[in-house]
Amino acid sequence: LVIPSIKGYFRMTLTLLLVTMIAFSVGSFGFTSPPLLQYHFAVAASTPVALQMGIFDGITKAFTNKEFKEQDQRVRASHILIKGLDDDLVIDKSFDLLREINGRVREEPDGLRQIFAELARRESQCPSATEGGDLGLFGPGKMVREFDAAIFPDDSENTPPPGSILGPIVTDFGCHIVLVTQREDNRDQVEEKLARND
Repeated sequence: LVIPSIKGYFRMTLTLLLVTMIAFSVGSFGFTSPPLLQYHFAVAASTPVALQMGIFDGITKAFTNKEFKEQDQRVRASHILIKGLDDDLVIDKSFDLLREINGRVREEPDGLRQIFAELARRESQCPSATEGGDLGLFGPGKMVREFDAAIFPDDSENTPPPGSILGPIVTDFGCHIVLVTQREDNRDQVEEKLARND
């Protein structure tokens, strides 16, 4: 008794699926000759291009990954969230914080991250304040629309590099001042998906 390996079992299952799909497709087009079936199977087994033929669309769709992106982007950012009932006071407070960051960074040019983290701990009204405002690593579509548009603009020339301060960004949650701390492109998406385990 020969027990196939997992890889062998997968190949055997895929082969049976392809043969079934081809037989169904060939039969539905009125072709019944075995040589034609053998020709379609040989083409399907030898080239990946064959999977883009109309009769293989069902198989192609079954194996596509909707979450995969050719230009995968990830950003690590920190933020300071200011909330309040009076929009004018919230905006004024945000500009005061931006001026404070600017003044302190002029005195200590290499201390932007530490200064921002200190102000986030002191002023932010977000649970991330305990972490210095750190939001972790995230991709497009994970934050609210306005926040997302500032960090992942449609025009790649306007993409803020690490060390950029953005804001104030007004959302339904309040007013955000954002520090981009890291930017990654084309990271291994499978590795990240497994690490997130969602």
